[in-house]
Amino acid sequence: MTDNGPTAATPGGAAAQPATTTGGAFLAGVVTAGLGLGVCTVSVLLLWIVAPAPAAGSPSGALHIAADLWLLAHGADLVRTAGPGAAAVPVGVTPLLLVAVPVWLLYRCAQRALAAAGGGPRRHARGRGALRRPASPGAVLGRFLGGYLLTAAAAVAYAASGALRVAPVSALLCVPLTAAGTVAVVAARTVGLGAVLPLPARARQLWAGLPPGVRAALAPPRRAAALRAACAAGAVLLAAGALLVMTGLVWHAGAVRHHVLHVAPDWPGRGTVLLVCLLLLPNAAVWGAAYALGPGFTLGAGSTAGPLGAAGYPAGLPPFPLLGAVPQEAAGSPLTWAAAIGPVAAGAAAAWYAARPARAAAEAVREAAERTGGGAAARGPEARLLRWNRRSTATVAALAALVCGAGAAVLAGAAGGALGTAALRHVGPSWWLTGAAAAAWTAAVAVPGALALREWHLWRTLGRSPLRKLRSPLPKLRPPRTER
Repeated sequence: MTDNGPTAATPGGAAAQPATTTGGAFLAGVVTAGLGLGVCTVSVLLLWIVAPAPAAGSPSGALHIAADLWLLAHGADLVRTAGPGAAAVPVGVTPLLLVAVPVWLLYRCAQRALAAAGGGPRRHARGRGALRRPASPGAVLGRFLGGYLLTAAAAVAYAASGALRVAPVSALLCVPLTAAGTVAVVAARTVGLGAVLPLPARARQLWAGLPPGVRAALAPPRRAAALRAACAAGAVLLAAGALLVMTGLVWHAGAVRHHVLHVAPDWPGRGTVLLVCLLLLPNAAVWGAAYALGPGFTLGAGSTAGPLGAAGYPAGLPPFPLLGAVPQEAAGSPLTWAAAIGPVAAGAAAAWYAARPARAAAEAVREAAERTGGGAAARGPEARLLRWNRRSTATVAALAALVCGAGAAVLAGAAGGALGTAALRHVGPSWWLTGAAAAAWTAAVAVPGALALREWHLWRTLGRSPLRKLRSPLPKLRPPRTER
């Protein structure tokens, strides 16, 4: 990221101006927040223009709603009041597709600010003297984050009043957490998280004091393999949840159509409702994944909807189209139990990716043996295969299950929230039940599946009995002698 080579001189004798400084990174953070606010503002103003009777009233009200939506995209809660003296109603369900707008902007702009600060040529101060040192990645990202959060603070102050307003405490907690988390991912993928936030000495001592087996289980190759397996399992779970949602929408197409016509009798209103449904589709996919995992979700008032049955729906649910996909109150049946195919498929995907390092090592052993006739040159790939033994493969699968469970818990917590008081104070899946179920399903399928796949790869690639220990040389792989 930094250039320690000679600087390029200009015709005047001084080196070139750096592409950006820490001040430039601060400005980049301000611009990034402004871009996110601009996207929300343009979208809301377009809907306000086409609406025959805008609910926001004046353009100022539309701008307030745009700021509210931008803060909601960071996870902040909103509060709605029907009029003076009316009770405040919380709105805490964040559309997950809306979250992609600030997160993507943060990710791309932080990458560019970091690359520009570290990759540009340096110059002498005022054309002479010692060279300026390039800004450290931590300083650049810190200034970038400061500019972003300063703009967010101004947006919170602007949106803290009105009929629909942001909850300031929630915004002050969620916006820095979202921004800092995204910037931390940028640092981890570019310069390494240790270059920005080095571990304190106490943490390094605790790491050194861990048992060797634990440190070996958390070594970088195993962490990377476990992360790939967990991502594959999570993707399959979300795909299964999305498939359940689409099936429910098609199954109850009549009720969905009735809800759309009831909520918005005119075409601009219907377009707005469909846009809101599109923004909430990832939330619905997470709800569907929680349904497939077993814990299901709630629509408030202690209700449950899962594969074992649905009961206790509160009266007076809002006629929202996506709620038409919710199963009717009834006991579970073999048709609803079939939703367990999703978690099984997710565990199988994790097992496949957990066994891939052993398969690659076995293929390397075979190629080396075919080149050398099973001699000493094949021992290097065999040592790599020995490192990916049964214990390593099972460890990767177990780590993938834990990571998948943690990700499912985070998504379940973000996909639900409050839509009112009393009965609707919480809707959506339970984060801890969903996370525990995802970890249990993935571990139950991935650990034995990865071990079985490893043995199958060894038998298929090396022609060995699955129960035979790995030994060298490899007599079966020696090329046949050619007759003279």
